[in-house]
Amino acid sequence: MFEGEYSVSLDDKGRVSIPAPYRETLRDSYDDLRVVVTRDYDGCISLYPPREWERTVLAEVRKRPITDPWARAFESYVISAAVTCTPDKQGRIPVAALLRQHAGLNKRVIFTGGVSHFQLWDAELRDQKLMRDLEILRTPPPPLLD
Repeated sequence: MFEGEYSVSLDDKGRVSIPAPYRETLRDSYDDLRVVVTRDYDGCISLYPPREWERTVLAEVRKRPITDPWARAFESYVISAAVTCTPDKQGRIPVAALLRQHAGLNKRVIFTGGVSHFQLWDAELRDQKLMRDLEILRTPPPPLLD
């Protein structure tokens, strides 16, 4: 699990430093500092350890027929933009211009933790997303499907 939220700056070259606790999780839990970086349909950038990318993202698409409209849309939107990055000695990774534009990244960005991956948000857009999430959480959760 990637714990916590971290406010950092995007540098002039489009690089961002992955927070040290996330790098520790990558090293200790995955024995791999690389991350698969791609666009997310929430308007942010998602970063996955390669093993989680394979297990959670690619596996879901692979079990569907090639003609499945959802799988085709997911491949077009999420998988096509994916790039594997290795942090430099300062823990920085480059964020492609296409991904920065997708997520509306400005100078101030926020890394947010998650169970199998973490995300990179523009700080202002993250605040807006939290307000939408809070509205959802104020209603009872839907029943789980069997």
